[in-house]
Amino acid sequence: MSEDEFGSVGPVVVLTALSLEYEAVRAHLRSPRRLVHENTCFEVGTVSGVACPVILAEAGAGNRPTAYVTEQARVRFTPSAIVFVGVAGSLKADIRVGDVLVGTKIYAYDGAKHVDGAVLARPESWPAPHGLLQTARHALRGDVWRQRIANVRSGGDQHLPEVHFKPIASGEGVLSSLDSGLRELLHRHYNDAGAIEMESAGLAAAGSLGGVQTLTVRGISDCADSGKEAADAAGSQPAAAAHAAAAAIEIIAALPDTVQTRPVAEAVTGAPKAVQVNTAHDQGTVNAVQHGNLTITQTPWSNEPRPGRQ
Repeated sequence: MSEDEFGSVGPVVVLTALSLEYEAVRAHLRSPRRLVHENTCFEVGTVSGVACPVILAEAGAGNRPTAYVTEQARVRFTPSAIVFVGVAGSLKADIRVGDVLVGTKIYAYDGAKHVDGAVLARPESWPAPHGLLQTARHALRGDVWRQRIANVRSGGDQHLPEVHFKPIASGEGVLSSLDSGLRELLHRHYNDAGAIEMESAGLAAAGSLGGVQTLTVRGISDCADSGKEAADAAGSQPAAAAHAAAAAIEIIAALPDTVQTRPVAEAVTGAPKAVQVNTAHDQGTVNAVQHGNLTITQTPWSNEPRPGRQ
């Protein structure tokens, strides 16, 4: 990426696994343009209320392709964050179809040692970056974020989506049973996980190795039980994807690097900031912003005489 290709603010990359998830995010982009990097197609656009570009790609299902495209995006765009948006199955009774779940931690649950009569879990896990989580918690309070939800009709209960912050279990299996070895494994060893899906471990692993912040935002499309196919047929996936996309865009809009901020004093009081400047010739210059931040500009030490100094 050229130094000023996307301006002074780094872009945010959004990845999806499925076409319907991609379209849910793309509905928020203005004037998207296609860009191909190492045979992966990205679309670069802008979003209302977001200062930085938003870059979208469909990585495909599974952790391995997600890790691959995450690394491609990191190298090509140097993003400030990579956000995965998609659907997932709920693992908790109070996390309902249509709700949104933000991953506080990602479990790669496939790691295990299999012995006679038992499976001994050997998980990997990645906590979500504190700053991204704090932004998400702030951005998704109240009802404002729901105004971004596209008009997608779904079957079943039309309750307003709620937001949950829970760990996510990520692996290569599809869970559609309440009575299975995978369900038992998740219950025993990953009991705090709120949802199950197939991509976030690849995202988190690649982001951790590459030094880029990542976050997963999922819309709940089923309860990971025998009713999954019926829920999908009723239109739960497009609705869940629309909810997740709206939440993710609201989070991106609230990221500190994507908004234009006024000086601290002005933001708090509505008045221009007051600046006090103290000059210490041999130590540097101290710029004190009253009721705001303190900035110290250090100048090199010098033994040269200055006017008026003996």
